[in-house]
Amino acid sequence: MNIKKIVLKIFALFSVIRGYNLIILILAQYLAVLFIFAPNTGHRQLLTNIKLDGIIFCSILCVAAGYIINNFYDLEKDEIKRPLQVYLQKQVSQGFKLTVYICLNSIALIIAGLISFKAFVFFLIYQFLVWFYSHKINKFALIKNFYLVIIRVIPFFALLVYFDDFSFNLALHATFLTILLLITDIVKDLGSQKADIIYNYNSIPIKYGVNFTKILISSFIIIELIISLLIIIKNDVGSMKYFFMLADSIFFIVLFSIWRYKTAQDYKILHYLFKGMIVLGVFSIVLIEINPLTLQTIAHNFNARIK
Repeated sequence: MNIKKIVLKIFALFSVIRGYNLIILILAQYLAVLFIFAPNTGHRQLLTNIKLDGIIFCSILCVAAGYIINNFYDLEKDEIKRPLQVYLQKQVSQGFKLTVYICLNSIALIIAGLISFKAFVFFLIYQFLVWFYSHKINKFALIKNFYLVIIRVIPFFALLVYFDDFSFNLALHATFLTILLLITDIVKDLGSQKADIIYNYNSIPIKYGVNFTKILISSFIIIELIISLLIIIKNDVGSMKYFFMLADSIFFIVLFSIWRYKTAQDYKILHYLFKGMIVLGVFSIVLIEINPLTLQTIAHNFNARIK
């Protein structure tokens, strides 16, 4: 096998495991650890904690394995939605994907077992839930959306295996993220109706209609507005409150404009908008430690120097 084919297969496997999503997940978990779970603990102490690093590594391995098994079952459907991406992914055989899937899950369980019995049981259950989604739940409308979002949020709850602490503030952030992921997933269903019909996937827009789907999305947006308002009022997220203000502005615009969206391209743009909000939310976690008064002081000193 020449170098060109090897590089192509590496890129194909990276696409299958959604490497870009894994990078964001790693960043999100570490930022959550530093600024939400243990804000009063030294950053170096947390980043060099072997057990904590092991838990995050296990969650990444399990999520990567989940993407593989989901790709294994959905490859034909994705040919309609993402033909170029699927062409790349086909450079890796289905048999090789299954081998990597088994290896990733096995390594994750071995590492989790070395950390603690609780961690081993947690990731074993998580792996089963991921497989069960791809094998059974994936074709059931509404249920699959809630189920998938729960699976996507579980890696963050893996951190609770280590910290064993769940505050009201953490609950608000977790709920906001969960609902935002749910909205994003439902919007994706609006844009993939053609493929879902062809391969008999019973999504929300197909089973309950587009209008019901938009009402559902609008309801979740209203809930997000309430949650973000609670977070801002609590005023314990530092300058991250500006992210929630921006999110509220976007939610308001979408709330009143979603009824004008008709085409798959419209829904695709909306889907990327919400995905962008998720990524922006991850990066804005670092703003929790930055108090708005501190920013005002920095700006004042900067202006004084200029004068």
